[in-house]
Amino acid sequence: MITQIGIASGDILNLIDQKNRPVSLAEVRTHLNNEEGLTDMSIGWLLRERYVHLVKNGEEKYLCSC
Repeated sequence: MITQIGIASGDILNLIDQKNRPVSLAEVRTHLNNEEGLTDMSIGWLLRERYVHLVKNGEEKYLCSC
């Protein structure tokens, strides 16, 4: 499971780098196409380690590497 979280976390960071803009949580989930729990654990790990930040714009939440 730890390896899967690491791979998904890398995929999230690559997505943010490719888009060069904050990416919505919905877009992350669509792009990864993993089970929701794995995606959430990966996002949580990235947030805890401060690789990404969570930004809220209205009702939508975004991840950015700023």
